[in-house]
Amino acid sequence: AFVVTTPEEEAFVRAQIAFYASTPSYRPVMELHGWGDAAMQLSALAARGRWAEMPGLISDEILGECAVSAPIGDLSAALIDRYQGLVDRLALYLPFKPGERDDFWNLLIKGL
Repeated sequence: AFVVTTPEEEAFVRAQIAFYASTPSYRPVMELHGWGDAAMQLSALAARGRWAEMPGLISDEILGECAVSAPIGDLSAALIDRYQGLVDRLALYLPFKPGERDDFWNLLIKGL
C-alpha cells in the first residue's frame, strides 16, 4: 500500500503513481476511474523522458484513491479502515531498514 504521512512521502507517492499510471498495462485502471486523459498525458511525458513533470498530473483525487494519507498516529486505523475485509496481509510501499525510522514503525505496529 502507498502511504503518505509527510510531504516527502507525498512527493514520492505521486511520482510512483505517475510512473505506474504512464504504462499501458495500467490504462484500464485509469480509465475505469475516469482518468484516461491523465494516463495518456503521463505516457506522452514518459516517452519524452520528462519524468519530473509527471507527478504534477497526479491529482489529489488520484492520490486519495491510490494511497492512504494520515498522520502517523492515525495511519494504522486508516489502513484498517481502507483494507479490512479486503486483504489478508498488507505491505507498505516503503523500505524497512532496521534502525531507521524505528519510531514510525513502532507507532504503526502499536496501532494494529
